[in-house]
Amino acid sequence: MSKIFSILVLNLLVMFSTLSTFEFQHQFTDATTCLAYLADMKWKYGYQCRRCGCKDYTKGYHPFARRCKDCRYDESATAHTIFHNLKFNLLKAFYGVFRYCKKKGISSYELAKEIDVSQPTAWLFHCKLQQAMQSGGKFPLSGEVHIDEYVTGGPEPGKPGRSDGKKKKTLIMVEVRDNNRTGRVYCQQINNYKKKTLYPIIEAKVISDAEVVTDEYPSYDKLKEKFPKATQRKSAKGKTFPVVHQQIMNMKGWLRCSHHQVRQNHYQKYLDEYCFRTNRRNTEQGSFRAIMLRVVQSKTKTFKELIAYAA
Repeated sequence: MSKIFSILVLNLLVMFSTLSTFEFQHQFTDATTCLAYLADMKWKYGYQCRRCGCKDYTKGYHPFARRCKDCRYDESATAHTIFHNLKFNLLKAFYGVFRYCKKKGISSYELAKEIDVSQPTAWLFHCKLQQAMQSGGKFPLSGEVHIDEYVTGGPEPGKPGRSDGKKKKTLIMVEVRDNNRTGRVYCQQINNYKKKTLYPIIEAKVISDAEVVTDEYPSYDKLKEKFPKATQRKSAKGKTFPVVHQQIMNMKGWLRCSHHQVRQNHYQKYLDEYCFRTNRRNTEQGSFRAIMLRVVQSKTKTFKELIAYAA
């Protein structure tokens, strides 16, 4: 039985390197195949009981579940993942993730139609997927890094530029490589443009010896104390920072076309999704596997935590 399971998992891993819609529908015909793939992702680096820490297990009650030999805690393949206690079946959930990866973005209304569920259910599932896209902070930006801020939202009378209006404010950090090519991108929602707000974010996302470049806004005038290679340049209405402004336009266009509108308290989730997709733009074929690995490794949030104010 274990040999058959290993062959099944191996075939699934190979399949997901170049998965097409036809292949998905052919390979994933029921919950058993989904559970096999999910179990491999979940215990990829070995089993350890969540209650007592024991690393030995026996067969659990449900298919592909594992039961601790010491405390007898039985854990299913879906437990502690976004697939636990879903309001729709596992095959639909896998197809939802697949469709989510095949496009640059999909709204909860479109996702609801794709997997035949209600819009609120699709929205909650979407939020759980976005949770898996949050940056772990393991790969800070390096080399030449351009930093700027921008606002998202319609025009507000008497609130030009960096005015403190009701628009959503964002700090964007972009690696700029040879020939103005874009490297990795990080975005963070902010409440204001003060040093005490901006500096901790930059320090967390950028290595200290990076060549940080900003415009001449006063909040950046002490950045050299944290980043010795930091410099300031005149913005010239964005012409000095073409890579950053291209990313800003891309992000706004993606948000407007795919999701139409985003509330203030959910804005960071969409920034995380945009950065996740952008930073993996050259490896889109492996996006399903990348998200699934994060799904089983991330701590699952409750409904209240997902809808909480996060600005």
